[in-house]
Amino acid sequence: MFRRMSLTSPESLPANGLRSWVLEQLRREGEPLRWAITSIDRSPETSRTALEVEAVLIHS
Repeated sequence: MFRRMSLTSPESLPANGLRSWVLEQLRREGEPLRWAITSIDRSPETSRTALEVEAVLIHS
């Protein structure tokens, strides 16, 4: 199944934790087979990041 998701990262998330956080969010929908971040928009007022993610998920 193909999914497009809009995600907003928590404020306390460091850049090196982004990959594992995105995977955690995707696993709520199914097992990620392939995925990509297609857009990143960082808020100037906060340390939150808005992400657009496309993924192919496997449902068991």
